[in-house]
Parts: sequence; structure tokens; C-alpha cells
Amino acid sequence: MSASPFRLDAYLERINYRGPLTRSAETLKGLHRAQMLSIPFENFDILLGKPIHIDADSLMRKLIDERRGGYCHELNGLFLLALQHLGFAVRPLAARVSAVDGWKRRSHQMAMVEIEGKPWIADVGFGGNCLIEAVPLDLDREFPQYLDTYRFKSDARLGFILQHKLAEQWHNLYAFSLEEFYAPDYMMMNYYNSTSPDSFFVQHIVGAIPTEEARIIIFDTELKIRRPDETTTIQLKDKTAYREALERYFGIVLPAGARLQSPYSEFSFQL
Repeated sequence: MSASPFRLDAYLERINYRGPLTRSAETLKGLHRAQMLSIPFENFDILLGKPIHIDADSLMRKLIDERRGGYCHELNGLFLLALQHLGFAVRPLAARVSAVDGWKRRSHQMAMVEIEGKPWIADVGFGGNCLIEAVPLDLDREFPQYLDTYRFKSDARLGFILQHKLAEQWHNLYAFSLEEFYAPDYMMMNYYNSTSPDSFFVQHIVGAIPTEEARIIIFDTELKIRRPDETTTIQLKDKTAYREALERYFGIVLPAGARLQSPYSEFSFQL
């Protein structure tokens, strides 16, 4: 049997984690928070025309060795590898994202982790509104996390809905059940998300990373820094400003001269 490509020491160094490694809520929350604060959500490779691979070797190479970020299948795929390596009882899940025109197809990867018989929800790959720490699946309980507050609601048709409070109003993020999903399911979702003309990730650049004081989000050429008392918006009008923002806020260095471009929208930008 070949050795697993997952390298725990390299992963822990990448996310700057030095806490306990026991199969406990403390470890789960700590690892979740550390990865969220260290590895950005981003889809630059898709608009660079590169395929997205979600096997373990590819995840380790891109997110750990090349110190890049990724989107849900990459980020949650890496987190799943870490939890499984440490012996956590993990059930991979999939969610149906909420949009202004209704519920979308099930295409978002996430996970349920069982600790002492209790289900916890882990998700390190939902962009600018993502949970920073894993939380227990307790209905109607509010979970304040840095700038944001979350809760779970029960739904007779959809199962569970994760909601996010913004400006004192609750908004649906996504719905999920506890049905287990498998690698071939995620391969199909990843193919759609990274290649379909209808996929948001094929049409636009999106990146996000939280700090303890702010949420930093990039959408095409617009950078937003959301703090408790204000949101700063910066237009990245030239390649110098764009590259500096990527390196400063996301730790990403892309090849000079590379073109970010979608064949299915008007977005195009030369680095």
C-alpha cells in the first residue's frame, strides 16, 4: 500500500498551528480557525485557464508547497485529509447554496465531524461569509465569530439551513442534509464548478480571507475590506495595484504577464 501524500508537519506549518492534536472540539476549532486565517479562498487558476485537480497529491502541491489558496473542493478537501489523518470521525457533505433567484444545485463541499457523539459542522471553503471556527449543529443557537454571527435552522424539505446575520437581518447561506458524499460526487461538482459557462467561478474572480479584525474580499478588480464599523472599497485599476493587493492580503504571487480571463463574461485583466 502506498503512503498517503498528506504531510501533517507541512500542513501545520502552512496554517501556523501549534495547538493540541487530540480528537477534541478544541483541536477541531483550532485547526479550522488556523486554516481559515492562513489559506485564502480563491479561484485564480480557473481564469488562468488551468484545470482544478482535487486529488490529495494535487491539493498538497498547490495549497501547501506552492502556498496558494483554492475554492471549496480544494480547501475543504485539504481539511478533510487533515482531520482523517488525525483520526476524527468525518462525514463529507454537500450543500445547496442560496441565491436571489432561489436554491441552487448541490455543489458546495463541506463536512460533519462527530465528537463525543455530537455533530459539528466544518467548512473552510465558503468565501467571504465562511465560518471561521467549526460549530456544533445546535438549532437556533447563535454563534458569534469575530465580525459575524451564524445559526442553524431546521427545514422540512432541505434539512438544515446555515444563516448569517448582516445588518441585524438573517440571510440564508446554504442548505444541507447529513447524507454522506464520496470522492466521485465531488469530482462531478468540481468539474461543473470549474468549467461550466453557468458557474460563477468561471465567470468572475473571487477571493476572500478573514483576519481577526476584518474580512478581505476581492471580486474581479474590486477589493473590499469589511471591518466592524466600516467597509473600505478599493478599485484595482492597474496590474501593479492588483499584484500588490494579491501579495499583501492573500499571499499570492501570480506570473507576471498572465491574463485572467473568462470566455463567458466581460472580465479580462492582464497582470
